[in-house]
Amino acid sequence: MLATSTGQELYDLFYEFEEKKTFEAKVANAIDKLEVQLQHNHADIATWEEVEYDLSFVIGKHVQFDQTFILLKDLIEQQASQKLEAAGLNVTEIRNRAISTFS
Repeated sequence: MLATSTGQELYDLFYEFEEKKTFEAKVANAIDKLEVQLQHNHADIATWEEVEYDLSFVIGKHVQFDQTFILLKDLIEQQASQKLEAAGLNVTEIRNRAISTFS
């Protein structure tokens, strides 16, 4: 349905995003990952799947290109830790499991 040039541009931009080839693509990808965790942090913990506990601690690989994004990730991760602790969960155990599973 799209004109050939528009369709090709969208295709190229999607793969640039997926492959994180440019700084802009890295920023978009990092924001995409961080935003999901922010939504979880603001949702009731009862809505979280167990795997989402672990995913709270593996965002780091998406932000290593920029100190500001690392700081933002740390703040979002800290918020997730507080939520998990408030729910009576062992954050150290979850973090260790996440790192060993998703690294």
